[in-house]
Amino acid sequence: GKLHVPARSTQTDKIALLSDSGFSVVRSFYRMERSLHDPIPEPQFPVGFSLRCMRGDEEVEAWVELFNQSFIDHWNHHDLTVEDCRYWLNIPYYRADLDLVAVAPDGTLAAFCYSEIDPLQNDRTGRQEGGVHLLGSRRPYRRLGLGRAMLLSGLHRLQAAGMDVARLGVDADNPSGAKRLYESVGFYPLFNNQVFEKVCF
Repeated sequence: GKLHVPARSTQTDKIALLSDSGFSVVRSFYRMERSLHDPIPEPQFPVGFSLRCMRGDEEVEAWVELFNQSFIDHWNHHDLTVEDCRYWLNIPYYRADLDLVAVAPDGTLAAFCYSEIDPLQNDRTGRQEGGVHLLGSRRPYRRLGLGRAMLLSGLHRLQAAGMDVARLGVDADNPSGAKRLYESVGFYPLFNNQVFEKVCF
């Protein structure tokens, strides 16, 4: 068994306590932000690929398989289940127009971008903020520009929904170079979170 505890790099007292308790850093993540008032480039999809919204419950199993195949090589990956996805589809602020998939010429779901707007959180903070919650592409369809096209499509949807800011989180050691992608479209780091781990048994 392992315990994972996050701490911002500025939380020096917490970090000292974790270190003294036998925890060590195993991963680092960035919280990033981008203004949606700045111009957003138009997405360019590879020839034959199309963009549409995920088709709800009828497409849950295919979407879950896409998600798991997209994140299988990421740190601390655990397979998503159909039940997990159905739960997301029924949260009060889920919006189908922000749940995007890219379809390959043969009909395969190749990539996805799922964004969220939490009205209650925005009411608390006084900000019109949307989050790019999930972005991924199946391994055979990487290096085609799909990740960038899906990300830009998601940002356009958040902008059209009246959001001022887009936020996301990224693994600093993401094997597909996601941080560089986000920086290339205007995201910048707000703060760094470190994940501390302790093996218990």
